[in-house]
Amino acid sequence: MVIRGAVHEVVTMRNVALPAVIGLFIAAAPAVGAPPVARADVDFYCRPGCWGAIAASTSTGQVAIRQNYRTRNQAEDAAVLWCDVTGKTNDCEVIISGLGCLSVAESGDGKTLAGRQAFFQDAADAAALEGAGAGSKIDLNGCSG
Repeated sequence: MVIRGAVHEVVTMRNVALPAVIGLFIAAAPAVGAPPVARADVDFYCRPGCWGAIAASTSTGQVAIRQNYRTRNQAEDAAVLWCDVTGKTNDCEVIISGLGCLSVAESGDGKTLAGRQAFFQDAADAAALEGAGAGSKIDLNGCSG
């Protein structure tokens, strides 16, 4: 089984001056018309909880979603653990994690899973379906909130 997820780059920002943060985002913005090279998630603590993650097993196909965690690491760890326990396996890995809504689509032949994140469920579902290819269907989705 092939698992396709979003590119993960974690940027931890603590005690950074506001002008430096603004400069970072301006410098990281792609040129008009150019596709973004990679998406960077900013890992921060949120209340009551806004991080979510989806994990899947490559051997059994078990998929698990965990939402409303205060940090990205907590969400990812919980998704992998829940997937391993419910699937009675030990090979689950994170497909997608992020803020807002998450979605995983399975290809028509069942050999590929594609995970995507967006701030609205419809957008996350559409991106996951596109990533999994023709004949795909949504396997699991949800929004943190």
